[in-house]
Amino acid sequence: MSDLKLDIDVEGLSNMFGNLKKKVQADLEEGVDGLAKMTHAKVLELADERLGSLKDKYRENIQYVEPVELSGEKVWIVRLNKPAMWIEDGRKSGFMDELLDGKSAKTSKEGKKYAVIPFKHNESPSKQSANAKQIAGQIKEEMGKKGLSWGKIEYGSDGSPRVGKLHNFDIETAKKSKKHKTPLTYGVSVYQTKVKNELGVEKVRRDIMTFRIISEDHKDEGKWVHPGRKGDHLLDEAFKWAEQTWKNELLPAILKKYE
Repeated sequence: MSDLKLDIDVEGLSNMFGNLKKKVQADLEEGVDGLAKMTHAKVLELADERLGSLKDKYRENIQYVEPVELSGEKVWIVRLNKPAMWIEDGRKSGFMDELLDGKSAKTSKEGKKYAVIPFKHNESPSKQSANAKQIAGQIKEEMGKKGLSWGKIEYGSDGSPRVGKLHNFDIETAKKSKKHKTPLTYGVSVYQTKVKNELGVEKVRRDIMTFRIISEDHKDEGKWVHPGRKGDHLLDEAFKWAEQTWKNELLPAILKKYE
């Protein structure tokens, strides 16, 4: 995706007001700053409305950047980072080689790239695709048969929460996926981890996980193939919204102060 750039001539507009130039310029810059923040909020709003299970991935990669000086001009930026660009622009069907460039990517002794891909199955249903919900249902059912809780924290004999890897099991009846050598319900692991919330208060988080390995060799084997998807182009829509908001609302309100 090429950069979307909204040019606002703050200097030229403020020059029209003679002795009031500095005041007008300050108001215009404040208005542009507000517009950038509003645009960022608009993108987040569109993500919540339209992206379903992908919204968290998109939200964590869209950011408002504090204004910077570039070539003598002040610039405000709303940026989408690379890991979510495929949601914005879409992607062709084919091998998911982007997973080999992620944080978990490593290189084997033979010089081949590989990565361990985690799948968390006890996410909120609103964050899951239809396929992920189906797999989570299978795992939850099996855990019920084994007498294991899906969401309740487990405690030891001393009354303190258990931590670490608590359980590991396979579900043999799950269908195999074309993307993976083994079903996503093999190697289910239940973890409990001590974490701190935003206020610094410690709590215990329960995760139900499976892990799969993707390597360069899988490309020739026809595994880890993405079916392709159309882009959602949320930034394009937010950009058009920003243009209209500046032209029809913010700029007229600022100029009216100095009529």
